[in-house]
Amino acid sequence: MLRQAMSVLRLFSRDRPELGVVETADLLDRPRSSVSRWLRDMADAGFLVRDPASGRYRLGMELAALGELSRRSTSLQKVARPVLEALVRDTGETSNLVILEGEFGVNVEVVQSPRPVKHVGVLGRRLPLHATAAGKVLLAGRPDEEIAAILAGELPRLTGFTFCDRARLEEIVARVRVEGFATAWRELEEDLAAASAPVRDHTGEVVAAVTTSVPVSRISREALPELARRVRVAADEVSRGLGAPEAGMSPPS
Repeated sequence: MLRQAMSVLRLFSRDRPELGVVETADLLDRPRSSVSRWLRDMADAGFLVRDPASGRYRLGMELAALGELSRRSTSLQKVARPVLEALVRDTGETSNLVILEGEFGVNVEVVQSPRPVKHVGVLGRRLPLHATAAGKVLLAGRPDEEIAAILAGELPRLTGFTFCDRARLEEIVARVRVEGFATAWRELEEDLAAASAPVRDHTGEVVAAVTTSVPVSRISREALPELARRVRVAADEVSRGLGAPEAGMSPPS
């Protein structure tokens, strides 16, 4: 039953917050009678909630509570949270912790800017690696053959500033390895700039990226390296909290 429950839960997303029995059965290619029973049992356990009017299911608060407990107890997020909060106080801008998941970066911790006009970080958001500062940092932490495999896939042009040329992206990743940070200027969204730096664990491996995102109306392109310096200091602090060796830290300014 656990395997079936996990297959159902993986179907939910920001674009698909609710599911009906027929839709779920079609997506899983399983009998409707079996899927109906799984959904009912999951609702009884509190993991799903059934809308009495539409008969459709959405994620329940029991699952949300467990997810929040897992998020808070995970060592990476636990170490990073106070550092991100300090970074937001220092910069006044939204800061995220991003990990690599397949061919995407995923926000696993977010501290929002206190300003009324800001970039809103979304927990769980999947980020294209080629169009984000965090993505470039995460790519730089992987072996060359893995980078080549990821960049061999589709690289959609999201704005007029998105880098889609694979050779150019490989050059950028190589520079990130040397400089210890990455920036993005209007590459994911037209009004968004960002700076990111790597987080390393006790083995020296890159396990995440700390990123600060800023509306372009509040920063110039020339000021991004200075923002990156502050982000890099924060990322190194998280790395130290994970026991990273000093030799594996970002290069100095």
